[in-house]
Amino acid sequence: MATVPAKQRPEPSPESIESRFRRLAAVWDTETGFLSSMEEASKHPAYQEIIGMGPAVVPFLLRDMQDNHQHWFIALRRITGAQPVPLEAAGNIPRMVEAWLAWGRENGYRW
Repeated sequence: MATVPAKQRPEPSPESIESRFRRLAAVWDTETGFLSSMEEASKHPAYQEIIGMGPAVVPFLLRDMQDNHQHWFIALRRITGAQPVPLEAAGNIPRMVEAWLAWGRENGYRW
């Protein structure tokens, strides 16, 4: 069996932003799903890596929030600097999700 020289081997394609987000989100969910503190869960390395992906990940956060009601509030706030959740909605997950989705639509995000 002939070996292809390293220079002729195709380089692996880089992971897309969406694939990377999904991979990290799955790790985060699996490893923190038992935590009751969102503050604590947001310290997980996968969550922090998602934050580090910056604005390009915002549509994926919004979609996951819409479809799965995942708690991306801290990530969205850190990435965007926005805080669209009114004080009276704090702790009310459906209202918090809707506030962020409305903010996303108002700011031209598509997901």
